[in-house]
Amino acid sequence: MKRRTDRYKSIAAALICAAACAAVLLHTEQSAAAVRQGLQLCGVSVLPSLFPMMFLAQYFVKSGGAAEAGHLLDAPTRVLFGLPGVCGAVILTGLVGGYPAGAAAAEALVNSGAISRRQGQRLANIAFCSGPGFTVGMVGAQLYQNKMIGLLILTAQALSCIIIGIASKILAGHFDDCSSLSGGRNQSSDGREASRNAFVEAASAASSAVLAMCGFIVLFRVNNALLGIMRVNEIPARLLAPVGLAEWGEMLLPCVTEVTGGSILSVRLGLPFTAFVVGFGGLSVHFQNFALCRTINLNKARYIATRIAQGGICAVLVELALRLPYFAEMCAPAAVVIGGEIPAQFSDVSGSFGALMLVMCLMSVICLPQCQAENN
Repeated sequence: MKRRTDRYKSIAAALICAAACAAVLLHTEQSAAAVRQGLQLCGVSVLPSLFPMMFLAQYFVKSGGAAEAGHLLDAPTRVLFGLPGVCGAVILTGLVGGYPAGAAAAEALVNSGAISRRQGQRLANIAFCSGPGFTVGMVGAQLYQNKMIGLLILTAQALSCIIIGIASKILAGHFDDCSSLSGGRNQSSDGREASRNAFVEAASAASSAVLAMCGFIVLFRVNNALLGIMRVNEIPARLLAPVGLAEWGEMLLPCVTEVTGGSILSVRLGLPFTAFVVGFGGLSVHFQNFALCRTINLNKARYIATRIAQGGICAVLVELALRLPYFAEMCAPAAVVIGGEIPAQFSDVSGSFGALMLVMCLMSVICLPQCQAENN
């Protein structure tokens, strides 16, 4: 039975691949234009903004800085999430560094032996946030012309991470083993040598991760372009038209596949829907996380269900906030951009958070040798 199922899957994959090849060959110019747009997005926004954060997130873990910071976060992380304190540092990394940083840091912890694979799966599901650069800079400042809107969505995401973490602990039915290895199996007894190795390993891991991210961004740009040409995006609109939700159906596929373009389109349906799109993250980001978390081996169905729940929580929190007079007045957009193509630019606010993480990494370099000497 299993062999037959695997054979059907292989046949289906081959047919889908053949159909995709035919679509690309029939629409070469549109596909090439989508590739150029994706590469431009990567070169202008993704690489300059996310590569430094990815490197710092990796270095923060590999240098032992996350483990040291975890001592301060041990109690709240155990109580809230049933995880070791070092996981609290990774959750903060995800909030600061943006979508892939949390998953990359969780993978690094599992590879170092600091946490188990099961703990890594839970951690990657919790440490998921768009980061201040995208949320405040692009969504708030550019789309809604109001950074306070970006801060509201960012706060909703942070709260949703906490809610998701508490729920994952409850659903697990028991506390995971909260013990973490003091040094990790890849850490040298010589603190200075460990720091040098961590720098090289973090640079290599960040480079591979960012290249994978750019690959998925380009692929999903081409995918969305072809879906638009073949009018596949109109199918949900036609299905939802009888209940008066044709406009929602029209934007469903673009909004769930790629978060940047989806955020731009979501403005038409209001701020809570934008919060859902940003909280969900988009399939492009999810495939990036799957590529980053090979050791963790995320349960894809559970992961997607968690992202849908997180998007819903963000939307509900933003809707509740907007019902309060203070937030309704504070978050009133000065101007709203509807449709069109807006280059995804990241706010300078990401620089201040990056500087904070850099200071944390430098402290780990300075303090780690002394801590290891005291332990020895």
